[in-house]
Amino acid sequence: MYIAKKLKQMLEDCELIPIASLINQDSISATSEKVGFVFPVYSWSLPKIVYDFIEKIDLSNTKYIFAVTTMGGFSKQYVAPVLIKLLKPKSKELDVAYNIRIFSNNIWGSKRINPVPSKEKADKRIKNGVLKLEKIAEIIRNNQKDKIKENSKYPMKNSYFSFINEVNTMDEKYYSDENCNGCGMCIKMCPVGNIRLVDEKPEWQHKCQMCTMCLHYCPQKAIQWGEYTLDRGRYNHPYIKLKELMEQSLVK
Repeated sequence: MYIAKKLKQMLEDCELIPIASLINQDSISATSEKVGFVFPVYSWSLPKIVYDFIEKIDLSNTKYIFAVTTMGGFSKQYVAPVLIKLLKPKSKELDVAYNIRIFSNNIWGSKRINPVPSKEKADKRIKNGVLKLEKIAEIIRNNQKDKIKENSKYPMKNSYFSFINEVNTMDEKYYSDENCNGCGMCIKMCPVGNIRLVDEKPEWQHKCQMCTMCLHYCPQKAIQWGEYTLDRGRYNHPYIKLKELMEQSLVK
């Protein structure tokens, strides 16, 4: 979200619209000639909600399409081929796509591979990411294009599509521990309205995107995902306010 906000500022004459705010509409049409998709990489490619959104959106009026993603430590991603695949039935091309390496906040994965970043490391990566974004914004402003490989072999392809097929029910491992006080913050944070309170405890409704926002922003640090998150730190973005995150949610 932070990178999307900064890119909006750099491009100036543009509108930033959360995908979650549109995804349940029967039809979605882009009215701008220039459209960009800005999102974090999940399992080496698009979050399922982004995949579904691009499949759904009408881009008939669009002449220039870009993508900017944030990622953790894995350098080669499966983003561009998936975007190309989704755009082809619409007779559209991906003009440019860029990855910005920040860090991974995926603490339901390996503790060794995905440690919660220190404040110093996070700040440094964010600062470097913004510097790279300035160059990307200039390219987008000038409608520049770049040759994007479509047919490369990506070893993470099967893993990604397994993730897409399973992600909605991955919330079966979520639970709240004895520290939960039933405050309901997790409901307000979830961008897809996947959580409800039952007997003052959260229950997940199996339309999860695995954004882990409920886990990271629980005031009591009471939400866990199996045994993976026990004794693990939590991460709150230093430049994003809670109010901004809650404004993206389908629950108002």
